[in-house]
Amino acid sequence: MSSNYGGKLAKLERMAAEKNFFDFAFSHVIGKLNELTALVTRTVISLKTRVDKNKIVFMHYDNKYQCNPKYICEKLLEQNKGYDIVFVVSPELAEEFPSPLPEGVRTVKINSLEHFYELATAKIWVDNALCCPLSFVMKKRGQVLINTWHGSLGLKKITGVPDPKWRLGARIAGKTTDYMISNSAFETKVYRSTYWGDPKIKVLEYGHPRSDVLFCDDRKKAELKRKVCRHYGIPEDTSLILYAPTFRNDMGLKYYDIDHRQVVAAAKERFGGEWKMICRYHVKVADKLKKLRRTDDVLDGNSYDDIQELMTVCDIGITDYSSWICDHVLGSGAGFLYAPDLKAYGKERGFYYPLSETPFPLAENIDELIKNILTFDKEEYERKRREFLKARGSAEDGHAAERVAALINRIMKKK
Repeated sequence: MSSNYGGKLAKLERMAAEKNFFDFAFSHVIGKLNELTALVTRTVISLKTRVDKNKIVFMHYDNKYQCNPKYICEKLLEQNKGYDIVFVVSPELAEEFPSPLPEGVRTVKINSLEHFYELATAKIWVDNALCCPLSFVMKKRGQVLINTWHGSLGLKKITGVPDPKWRLGARIAGKTTDYMISNSAFETKVYRSTYWGDPKIKVLEYGHPRSDVLFCDDRKKAELKRKVCRHYGIPEDTSLILYAPTFRNDMGLKYYDIDHRQVVAAAKERFGGEWKMICRYHVKVADKLKKLRRTDDVLDGNSYDDIQELMTVCDIGITDYSSWICDHVLGSGAGFLYAPDLKAYGKERGFYYPLSETPFPLAENIDELIKNILTFDKEEYERKRREFLKARGSAEDGHAAERVAALINRIMKKK
């Protein structure tokens, strides 16, 4: 009886395995057919439509109104040129009412027919990643792709991304980009040595429009501080720490173990006053990390829609390997690196230069981070900050959006 039961169980297991295999095979085939149908549809849309010489489409890698596309868009609205401006956003953002985007900007849902139609008919595409190439809409004669990217002066290598779809998008971008917006001689070298080496691509060292806000005057900074504090419901005299680490290729959460209490206590001891810590996680792991234990001193950074504004008002910035810290260095706040898996991450992704060459005190464990905060030397940090920016040929001066807007205006005037 036991043997008969074992035979039936083995048979059921084989049937289940076969069913799973056929389910997988069926879904895979259907998925490929859907992709092929979508590609044909996009091609037909491109071939059957004409370029609207007054239209500009903006895309952001997280389908949000953020980063360089946002600041270029707002500069164009300020100039009131009458362009038809379209922003591709997530379904949630597209359906939000009233729209969080400014008046004068139309929104379309990512991966909708409207999205592909707007790309197929726009004279200019503005991208901050590989969004336009990965939309797989044929770029026609008379259309111009401006890529502003979303990185900065390092730290991790672009070529370290293992995702094959991402690499495909990068190769397409290298063949379809017309202008790359760079913020430094260093970044230009990175572009030229990776996917944008074609000399026909014009690399323009304009600075990054998103970083203009870091050069704002005291009045504007105070206005932003009030905005941030109102968002979190905290007193305006609260000093702020921004902690925003990057992701790991395996999407694991092992190295997000920063001790919030110790960091806040160290900042209070070194600088005085009351402190809060804003934790903002990369979009690829943010949902998982929402479950992390919180304290009254820890605020949800992902609930605020613009990291540049957070950088501008935060007195301390902490990351592991994310390049936002190289934007933060343009402002007045201090910067620190907390890299508990430094050697492993260096092998996994790779760095453009040793992290010891940055002005940011480097820690590989929490005790070192606390020591770096307690012994922070502002004058030494300022000296290293200036040397760092000079060595990389930084072009940032707070007027990048004006330069990109002027480029767009010149393109739009061309017949």
